Amino acid sequence: MAQGRSQRLVDERARSWFMLRHERNLSPREEAEFERWMEEPSHRASYRQLEQVDRGLLAIAATAEGERLRAQTARTGWRERLQRTLSGFLRGAPAPAPAPALAMALVVFMAVGLASINLGAPGSDPAPGSYKTGIAQTRTITLQDGSEVTLGADSQIEFTFAERRRDISLLKGQAFFSVATDPARPFFVNTDNASVRVVGTRFEVHRAPGGVKVSVEEGIVDVTHVDHVDHKSRKENRNTAATRVRLLAGQRVRVSAEGSGNVETIGADELASWRRGKLVYRNARLSEVVADANRYRPGGILLGAPQLAELRVTTSFSVNQVETMISMLEQSLPVSVYREADNRIVIWPRTTAN
Repeated sequence: MAQGRSQRLVDERARSWFMLRHERNLSPREEAEFERWMEEPSHRASYRQLEQVDRGLLAIAATAEGERLRAQTARTGWRERLQRTLSGFLRGAPAPAPAPALAMALVVFMAVGLASINLGAPGSDPAPGSYKTGIAQTRTITLQDGSEVTLGADSQIEFTFAERRRDISLLKGQAFFSVATDPARPFFVNTDNASVRVVGTRFEVHRAPGGVKVSVEEGIVDVTHVDHVDHKSRKENRNTAATRVRLLAGQRVRVSAEGSGNVETIGADELASWRRGKLVYRNARLSEVVADANRYRPGGILLGAPQLAELRVTTSFSVNQVETMISMLEQSLPVSVYREADNRIVIWPRTTAN
């Protein structure tokens, strides 16, 4: 009996976290508390079960049966009944309907896009949301459509889901996307210089010095260079575009303000290697390596001279070996590393002794 009551308490807490994380962004204190709570295997299992139910309902909602249920519920009072039913379900209260009816209500609820995040009444503006990570922190988020986003360290996204499209803005850093297939609602990732369009696939978008890198692990990705840099203007005029590049699995392209570069072939070990705790570079700019290292080390690493940005680096290191990597730069490049107060590091061109 005590064990059953303990599990109920765990499930209740899982439901509370699930609702809260879908309603708004957690504060830093709440995020830390949630991460500590998830360290317990039974807590994590209960929470993951809710996520699986969420994804399953979305999948069912996309079927012909889901469409039939949506049409069947287009009658007076259906929204209020569904909200009452789901409110009780997510809070663990006894359902006011038998199990089959509850299941149908859940399917319809997810199919019409209400869920616990409250997208609003038909015809209203979709509510945007955002997620971010701190220094040396990564995070995986399940979005309302079942897509997963893994944010790299010191990264930030904003998202807006509407009836006909799903929009993500990568404001800084890098993110890996595993997109739930929905041909009726294409999935876009927007940055200053590029717009990435997919239907369902797995790929990475990385904001690096001098441009944006898009790499594909699975599926097909269309990358379009946009000829202006204002993010808000692009959202208002999404047709302002110049060139488009189609990427397949194992390919990458860099897009800058000037346009798209050549399509490159990349190895599996290099694609979003930060998800495995490792950073891999082949003939990369020093400015890019330093920018990534700064996301895993407080204090800041600076280049003391602009010409250093274009020095080329081939290296790999784990995210907790940034200090070692910086020291090794002196052995492989014509630079000197100076450590200053407040944990700051400045890299200068090496001077030749007379």
